Amino acid sequence: MVVLAEKMRAKLLAAPTVQAESTDDEDLKSRQEMQDWMLSVGIASPVTKETAGALYHQQLSRQLADFVYGPLQKAGGMLALVDIYCLFNRARGTELISPEDLLRACTLWGKIDVPVVLRRFDSGVMVIQSKSQSDDEVFSRIKSLLIRTTEFTKVGISASEAARALGMAPALAKEQLLAAESKGDLCRDDGPDGLRFFLNFFRELVIERFVDTF
Repeated sequence: MVVLAEKMRAKLLAAPTVQAESTDDEDLKSRQEMQDWMLSVGIASPVTKETAGALYHQQLSRQLADFVYGPLQKAGGMLALVDIYCLFNRARGTELISPEDLLRACTLWGKIDVPVVLRRFDSGVMVIQSKSQSDDEVFSRIKSLLIRTTEFTKVGISASEAARALGMAPALAKEQLLAAESKGDLCRDDGPDGLRFFLNFFRELVIERFVDTF
């Protein structure tokens, strides 16, 4: 697939950009859209150990950061590391990488300026997350749901409901809910309907009582 994309893209790029009979904006736009589509099919020039040598992991790290940006935007700003591994290798065609190489490339992001980070939740689940998708930003969206939606205010919110609202996988939405709970922002009810989360009003009550004693 990647080889085919490279061949077709090469033909497009080799074609003259200015022709006597085809200089209108619509034709140029169609050509650009086709080139962009071909680039989205796969990674045109995947970094390999043979081509990069000692700089393999550094170059792989940058290529990976560029690659994950698009999928992250479509997945609510967060994807499981195992999902990224599958997507990245599929895009690389026959130039597959090992899980160890992927993990090492991710750990190098702390040394370069990229818009993504590798994160490990308390449960051990590892994800790649957009830097703009902070816990505070996610909790702000969850809090807004719990306050503005009457149903959620009464019965709380489940991981699957949070997933639909946040645009991410249920397993990752659950990790976000648990992270908010561990910080004291949410509290849980594990009942017949399963695990549901509510805003933690108990903390505010404790603070108010503490203030009233002085």
